[in-house]
Amino acid sequence: MPFRSIASSLFLVGFIAVSAGCGAPSANQPSQTGQAVWAHDESDLAPDPAVIYGQLDNGLRYAILENDTPSGTAALRMRIDGGSFNERDDQAGLSHFLEHMAFNGSENVPEGEMIKILERFGLAFGADTNAFTSFDQIQYQLDLPSVDEELIDTGLFLMREAASNLTLDPEAIEKERGIIASEERLRNTFGLRRFKHQTAFVAPDTTIVDRLPIGDLDVIATAPAERFRELYEAYYRPERTALVMVGDFDASDIETRIQETFTDWQPVGDPGPDASIGTLSADRTLEASFFYDPDVPTFISIMSTKPGDPVPDTGENRRQRLLRTIGNSILSRRFATLSRQEDAVFLNAGASNSEYFDIGNASSIDVTTRPENWQAALAAAEQELRRALEFGFTDAELNEQIANLRTGLENGADQAATRTSTGLAAGIAGAIHGNNVFTTPASSLERFESYADDITVEDVNAAFRELWTDASGPLIHLSNNTEIENAEELILAAWNESAATTVEPPANSETTSFAYTDFGPAGSITSDTTIEDLGIRTLMFDNNVRLNLKPTDFEDARIRISLRFGGGQLEFPADQDGLSFFMASAFPQGGLEAHSIDELQTVLAGRSVSFGITAGADSFGASATTTPDDLLLQMQVLAAGLTAPGYRPEAEAQFNQLIDIFYPTLDAEPSGIVQRDVDRIIRGGDIRYGIGAQDDLKSHTFEDLEPVLSRAFTEGAIEIAVVGDFDEDAAIAAVAETFGALPERRADPLPFDAAKNVRFPADRTPITLTHEGPADKALALIYWPTTDGSDQKGSYTRNLLRAVLRLKLTETLREDLGATYSPSAGSTSSNLFPGYGYISAASEVDPGDIQLIFDTVDQIASDMAGGAITDDELQRARQPILENLEESRESNGAWLAIVDEAQTDPDRLDRWRTASDVYSAITTEDLITEADTWLQPDAALKISIVSTSTE
Repeated sequence: MPFRSIASSLFLVGFIAVSAGCGAPSANQPSQTGQAVWAHDESDLAPDPAVIYGQLDNGLRYAILENDTPSGTAALRMRIDGGSFNERDDQAGLSHFLEHMAFNGSENVPEGEMIKILERFGLAFGADTNAFTSFDQIQYQLDLPSVDEELIDTGLFLMREAASNLTLDPEAIEKERGIIASEERLRNTFGLRRFKHQTAFVAPDTTIVDRLPIGDLDVIATAPAERFRELYEAYYRPERTALVMVGDFDASDIETRIQETFTDWQPVGDPGPDASIGTLSADRTLEASFFYDPDVPTFISIMSTKPGDPVPDTGENRRQRLLRTIGNSILSRRFATLSRQEDAVFLNAGASNSEYFDIGNASSIDVTTRPENWQAALAAAEQELRRALEFGFTDAELNEQIANLRTGLENGADQAATRTSTGLAAGIAGAIHGNNVFTTPASSLERFESYADDITVEDVNAAFRELWTDASGPLIHLSNNTEIENAEELILAAWNESAATTVEPPANSETTSFAYTDFGPAGSITSDTTIEDLGIRTLMFDNNVRLNLKPTDFEDARIRISLRFGGGQLEFPADQDGLSFFMASAFPQGGLEAHSIDELQTVLAGRSVSFGITAGADSFGASATTTPDDLLLQMQVLAAGLTAPGYRPEAEAQFNQLIDIFYPTLDAEPSGIVQRDVDRIIRGGDIRYGIGAQDDLKSHTFEDLEPVLSRAFTEGAIEIAVVGDFDEDAAIAAVAETFGALPERRADPLPFDAAKNVRFPADRTPITLTHEGPADKALALIYWPTTDGSDQKGSYTRNLLRAVLRLKLTETLREDLGATYSPSAGSTSSNLFPGYGYISAASEVDPGDIQLIFDTVDQIASDMAGGAITDDELQRARQPILENLEESRESNGAWLAIVDEAQTDPDRLDRWRTASDVYSAITTEDLITEADTWLQPDAALKISIVSTSTE
């Protein structure tokens, strides 16, 4: 996993606020059964006329939309208007606990059977069957792989069981307590701890910190069944419930089925009161707060809050929200420019504004920096904020944002007809949650165009200034992994010192044109064939560049591109630890010879193109998504990345700052140790996997990288795949003018046989690794070595064996023992490294339960090897795989993964053709044979990851 991906996931765990959003639900007409109350009833915004809204006499609301992408599937959502905010002190965490209990028995479904019923229909637990609880809603989700009457009825039936018929059996509750405790351990990250501290500072007069959805462990451990029943009856009520169904069905039929299933639902007892969250102060002045945690990176948040009620979703309010968004985007863009300088004092920073639940509004500037740079980073943020407030923004900055907004809205309108049912269901449910109008993408574009040309920098300046005036603050929150004596005083002193300096108006920027549009005479085609049964056209140019085309109608006006060349990680020398890792994070930030990455962002504003080349396991390359209008430009950008990489020193500086900030957090969680160490251990110490030592990573420069990349970038075999809604002649011409115009390349990839010598470690001595996080966090990992994927049936059988193992782990470790929240199982059968593969199991556990987990998993594996696999388990494991294969045939992403090597790896096409048949032919006897071959206790490598405080 590239380090930037790790960093991105950490960036997301910042300050949590709920935003209403701009795109929301719509309506058609109220059902004849009653008059529904929806956001569009009180708005000047026109709802999407395709959505049918209704309300039953008991108050339950529903929204139904016909949609055939993917064909023959449906998405079902049930939203309860209530969450952890609605709990009493003696119920803290029970809303989330109730969500778990929905899968643990009801009046008509025995305990443990609900998930099994869905698995037999092809739904995978956790992927297609899911639920979540937040501060202000509970939502149940089913993604139905077919629209057969039986499955539709089953889905609605199970939603009704969850809504009103849960048994809440005391014994089932008792077993679930350990699972909830395990989930709490899993979620107790430094990001959550920081959020709690920051929220207590920013919103002290609210219940937010006291009503985290995970709840109070004492309440979770002791609450009697009647406490659950009280909460269930108070908030699981029809008048608080909304159903959303989107799919390839007849909407009138679905409406009838909803009415038949839910009309007789009557609430029990008195309704619970609406939540009282508290208030935001309107008159706080400059204040500071400091949070110390040895695991947390250095984060600075500068906030301004305003109390107030949510504004209705109207055209004018959306316009005002847009103006605020533009202002924040311009300021964030300025921060991005500063962060890319060679002497940057922070890694990244951004400005945002969100509705703060239902009690007000919060504006925020969030900065990530090195521990020693927090004062300089705070000063930089203060001065850029003040520069924006004093001098405003420029026309060039506004034009860039307008161009990006217009392109996004145009693409949304062009692609609206092929939106997925799951995406639409999420949009409608989100709109209901935010009390917004679900409008069409076309109407959003039309509204934008009606006033876009009239938006001025004065409008944006006024909207942005309004966020930071007549508001509390600034409220400055600093998080750091080292203690700072008198931190609050130092924070205020740093702010005041910066505020006393003079800031200059922003400089006007000049817009240039993209420099790489001429790569020489267009290449000519030397071969052009079609794989008829798959509809794949394969071509080769006279310079040996290969092109694979797969036109589809699954996504309107959307094109997916894959570029592969050279040998990727196979090219990297074995004695330069972390060099491929350095490339993954630093190389894309180097831009092009003629354009820095920052300038590219301006040059390409308003265009649907992306930039960046990374190293895969066996090739360098890039993936991009574009539109027919921008296909040629996207090819030009990709070809420029191949022929004119920038190798800028500021990218090296940014990488070093990233390493300094986030490398120390890897040992804060067991998952970080997996990424850093375990991925390398199970591949015999191969340095292309895992993450090297911090000093080794920081020692690399582009002078090390450039000679390693030279051969691949100038000579490596190139294969390009284009999938989606495109004109074939236009696609061929775009490639001919770019990659086809390059000097002659190798026709076939180099074999790199020596670099493919990856082996599972021969030593099976158990390994204990340590992390520096909470003492109650541990991870138990088991790896059984297998073999490669050269035999299709064997590889698929092991994948099915993995699925059965996961079923058994869930049933035993989670449901029977209550020892872990989410046990997992995996299977790798390498198509790259001969003889290499493994089956794995992983469980997050209390450290005292590690040996219990290992012994239990050993017993499960031994039983499977001895024949303890049933036909029902095979069906429940196989059916989701078969349904996923069926759906993937209408997925451009899945087709791209097949087409990207259609010429160099034609065997993959044969596997694609026969996958469903091979999976369908696998028997329980086949599974038992594979289990007996591989799942032997003495063959397994066991790895424990525990806290240093419990070692």
